[in-house]
Amino acid sequence: MATNSPNSQFRNSSIDPASGTFGRRNAARYVGGTVAGESHASIKSYVIGFVLSVILTAIPFGLVMNTGHYGFSIETVLAAILALAVVQVFVHMVYFLHMDRSVEQRWNVVAFAFTLLILVIVVSGSVWIMHNATANMTPGMSMGAEAVVPQR
Repeated sequence: MATNSPNSQFRNSSIDPASGTFGRRNAARYVGGTVAGESHASIKSYVIGFVLSVILTAIPFGLVMNTGHYGFSIETVLAAILALAVVQVFVHMVYFLHMDRSVEQRWNVVAFAFTLLILVIVVSGSVWIMHNATANMTPGMSMGAEAVVPQR
């Protein structure tokens, strides 16, 4: 809307007199949560997310770089790395993607959950197929009595 239009005083009002619809700010509550140019979060939340991300990266790095693994077994170190990776995914979702349990973010969370479901189906199906192909093509697999084994 141009600034010289007769309705310029209604730019951020609750009702646009020309269309009779909700204005920009009220419509944003129902579609996406913010108006273009408005911020989702503050600098404080970005700094908290950054610090948590650095900490959640430094801990596994320290575990791997220390040859003694601080007295932990390899399995414990791998489990810790996996657990910290999952926590870091949630930190990124909350502090950088601003996904939370609010009404405005519900569709984003549903889309993310659907993406995870498809990813799990594709990865588990691929692993299953590769495992079965390896098991069925391994030399020396059990052959029935009628199978012919080539002689040297």
